[in-house]
Amino acid sequence: MSNFEYLMHLNTLAGRTYNDMMQYPVFPWVLADYLSETLDLSNPATFRDLSKPMGAQTERRREMFVERYEEMENDGDLSARCHYCTHYSSAIIVASFLVRMEPFSKTFQTLQSARLAVRGHFVAEE
Repeated sequence: MSNFEYLMHLNTLAGRTYNDMMQYPVFPWVLADYLSETLDLSNPATFRDLSKPMGAQTERRREMFVERYEEMENDGDLSARCHYCTHYSSAIIVASFLVRMEPFSKTFQTLQSARLAVRGHFVAEE
């Protein structure tokens, strides 16, 4: 089984589907080394630590998100406090990544109030 097949199987088990942009399949960022000209696949430092979320890959990032969480007002509604204030999969994120393919380009235009950036100018959809 390839890595792609394995991840697609996990996405299917999690209820993710290509038919719903709010539940679109996701794939983890696995690389940690974006600077090397050539990747050393035998070096563990080349890869992200998948036991930690993206916000905790470095101590500095972890501290930043913990601080954000602690600074949020706690008015009794614990659900309002969060480490990450956005979701990694939403209709606008999926449409943004796939904007050059239909039906995503149309969806992107709809989600952006039917405006399309054309050569630096915004024009209303016809």
